Amino acid sequence: MRFRFAAKLAYLLLSMLLAFSSPPVQAQPTGLLYDPEPPADSAYVRVLLASRDRAVDIVVDGRLRIKALGTGQPSDYMVLPAGKHSIAVHPAGKPVAQASTTLDVVRGRALTVAFTNLGAKAVPIVFEDKANSNKLKALLAVYHLDATAGALDVLTADGNTKVFTDLVYGTSRSILVNPISVDLIAARTGDKAAQANAAVTMAQGGTYSVLVLPGTTAKPLLRAVENKIERYTGK
Repeated sequence: MRFRFAAKLAYLLLSMLLAFSSPPVQAQPTGLLYDPEPPADSAYVRVLLASRDRAVDIVVDGRLRIKALGTGQPSDYMVLPAGKHSIAVHPAGKPVAQASTTLDVVRGRALTVAFTNLGAKAVPIVFEDKANSNKLKALLAVYHLDATAGALDVLTADGNTKVFTDLVYGTSRSILVNPISVDLIAARTGDKAAQANAAVTMAQGGTYSVLVLPGTTAKPLLRAVENKIERYTGK
């Protein structure tokens, strides 16, 4: 009995000590477990600067949407309502546009708007992108944006597998592939001598882009990126 009484007394004293010594619990800010889904009429548009210029800002319908987008780096897909939108390219931090275009986007569609040069008369190349409908595969797309490179094949680095063949400037293609890590090369059509190379690591259900861009030398630059959609907050 004495042992039980002593144990209860010790527990009571410990409880009182914790009650007085512990800091008060602060109320935590509430938030959303999930971001809201984009509206049903949304379209998805990303911008790519394929010329060798400095970083740019992207302004959509007069509103700054993307800051300091680097050359050769596609933006995330912006969530836009279906309909007409103006897209202007500004030197980073500058109020005057270098180039602009107007798009009429369709709900549920995804577009890549690639500016290969900047100037008042610049006309971007607009690609319609495919979605990945197979969650067990990865979708790999290639975009040829180097006007001086000629027709190209994209192959695995060992030269044994042709992924894309006879790709010409201003065009894009896509293919479903196994979600693996692979080294790719771009070579002149019919040749296996690498003009450029890039590595890509793919996951099931993902979508990826291989960009053929103007290089600093006579050879093109190959860049592989994972496609992403901007975080939609409903604003």
